Amino acid sequence: MSMKLRFNKDVRGSVAEELKKISTYGGLGLGVLGYSNNSPAIVLGAFVWWVIRQTIAHLLLSIEDN
Repeated sequence: MSMKLRFNKDVRGSVAEELKKISTYGGLGLGVLGYSNNSPAIVLGAFVWWVIRQTIAHLLLSIEDN
């Protein structure tokens, strides 16, 4: 017995928009933290954070309904 989660187009769009917001604010926060600490690793982490969240958001938007 398997459970499938099905999201309609509106829900996927809403989740994708929230992920984009999270990626932006999280990336900005981590970037400022890394810049203030002079830590390139944290700045790199902010960039990776942003890329991963944006990728997930765009993957959600690319899912098509059957």
